[in-house]
Amino acid sequence: FALLIGYVSLARFITYELVWGFLILCGFYLLIQLLKDSCEYLFSAKSPSGKALKQLLGIGDTRLEQISIVLSGVGRAALLLLAIISMFVGGVGVTLGQLFSQVVAILGGDGLRKLNVVPAHLLNAVLALLIGIYLIRSLRRWLDNEFLPKTNMDPGMCASLSTLFANIGYALVILLTLSSLGIQWTNLAWIVSALSVGIGFGLQEIVKNFVSGLILLTERPVKVGDLISISGVEGDIRRINVRATEIQLSDRSIVIVPNSQLISQNLRNVTLGGSAQGVASLELTFPLDIDPEQVKNLLYDTYCEHETILDKPAPMVRFSKLSPEGITLTVTGYVSSPRIVGATKSDLLFEILKRLGAAGIALATPAPTV
Repeated sequence: FALLIGYVSLARFITYELVWGFLILCGFYLLIQLLKDSCEYLFSAKSPSGKALKQLLGIGDTRLEQISIVLSGVGRAALLLLAIISMFVGGVGVTLGQLFSQVVAILGGDGLRKLNVVPAHLLNAVLALLIGIYLIRSLRRWLDNEFLPKTNMDPGMCASLSTLFANIGYALVILLTLSSLGIQWTNLAWIVSALSVGIGFGLQEIVKNFVSGLILLTERPVKVGDLISISGVEGDIRRINVRATEIQLSDRSIVIVPNSQLISQNLRNVTLGGSAQGVASLELTFPLDIDPEQVKNLLYDTYCEHETILDKPAPMVRFSKLSPEGITLTVTGYVSSPRIVGATKSDLLFEILKRLGAAGIALATPAPTV
């Protein structure tokens, strides 16, 4: 219509804008669909790339699908932003470099230039992060499966060294990623200030547990596999993490104890040094009319004949109490490990009751209370 009435320049302008808008919409629509399909394929659990990522990162199918959805959504949002900038800000014939300049100007301009964040640096940072994580996981598997088992170190020490190596490695990867972004540390002073305030108010417990975890991994007052008792909790140390330690109880449940408690509180390590012995002690009360020597020999022989009772120190029977209710004898024997005390005492009680019944000796009956 503008061309027919003689406005040639206006008609040319409208035609260019319509054609440019059509090209932009079609091009970015195809790019969005391509990005969506690419993410679905690359992060599919059935594709070779998805299987490689699962093995590399150690994640499951659900987490892989979540990564695909997040990356697809972020990528489509970025493409949509570029399409809007191309149509309304860039103008007809804008190039890809000009588009990135417009995005940088919209998202902050001077602030991003001060941080020296450019697309090439972003690519380097992503590559550094992925390669660093892959190397750390590979080296940790090599340590756990090949090198450390060939040494004379106990399993707890091997687990502590592997965890410490992984923590240091991840910290170095983060520093390398920030360096690859081209970020100058002098420009991050405000971040350090904010972190110091946050640590002072809300993160001091986390920092304290983190430092305590490093102390546990280096000084090793406790290690994986030790039987410990702290604050009424007794069990085996299953894992020492950076923030907390997992203690497995006898019923296979897990108690999470902050590392700072293992450093600051009184802790009983039953198996420290590997030479701890368990004590199987029983206290039995008999009537006053029994033959103490006969009962003493019966208890002593029962302990000596049990396969888990050690010869040194030898079992011992003590006359511990004499009262109107009867005679109390305490028999004590040592076993090779504190972990088998409960089972040993149970076996001994069954055998003692069997022998007492065969000898016609009964235990004392408590006096009735009126």
